[in-house]
Amino acid sequence: MRKTLIAWWFVLGMVVFASCVPQKKLLLLQENPKVKNQGKADELLKTFELHKPVYTLKPGDVLSLKVQTTTPAEYDFLSSGTTTFGATDPVLDGYTIDDDGDILLPVVGKVHLGELSMPEARVAVTDALKPFLANPTVNLRLLTFRYTIVGEVTSQGQFTTYQDNINVMEAIATAGGLSPYANRGKIKLIRYEEGQAKIYAFSLLDDQTLAKNNFYLQPDDMIVVDPLPAKFFRENVLGTFSLGFGIIASIVLLVNRLQ
Repeated sequence: MRKTLIAWWFVLGMVVFASCVPQKKLLLLQENPKVKNQGKADELLKTFELHKPVYTLKPGDVLSLKVQTTTPAEYDFLSSGTTTFGATDPVLDGYTIDDDGDILLPVVGKVHLGELSMPEARVAVTDALKPFLANPTVNLRLLTFRYTIVGEVTSQGQFTTYQDNINVMEAIATAGGLSPYANRGKIKLIRYEEGQAKIYAFSLLDDQTLAKNNFYLQPDDMIVVDPLPAKFFRENVLGTFSLGFGIIASIVLLVNRLQ
């Protein structure tokens, strides 16, 4: 019985030892690090051609419009915003693109922005304002670029960005990063296109992912990060093992006491 107990202690020690990480691999900016396979700051490893998509505006998009002009403030019909509960709400203060691809501006009327990129839309709004405002400078931002991240990240939820080209790694960073048990080799991307939900999978372990078309998100995308099998093992198998070991150890000690 004593040999069995020693064997159990040996197995448990091996499990604990295997999970340890040397301190020299954790400390940042060491004076004289002796760690193998270190990176060299001035050495270029690889270069990739990025496939940044050009987002074109669609019906339902809400735009923030800020205009600077030399026109006196009392004649600037775009200077006031919508206030909600004592604060300006950027979405309520925005301009929604209707089913025809137009936004409706006070005094100016309809301006067609559908299927235009953000730079093209800025030019279109600027041209539409020139007959009414002196030297207009237009700042246009998309308010409805939302994406959702669920699974093995620090903070799940829906996020909004004012960028019109955010990539997967930037999106995951806004969710607090990946958890230790995140499956970095198979991350799923759910995209809604033409009335269909399409699922893509890619790996953050492969540097070639940087050059993939789906490395950049589109509005309403969902990222799903699945757990590694090790999470199930640790939370269930290892927990059961530890409980069983504790019970056996208690029984062995009790039998030894009784003998």
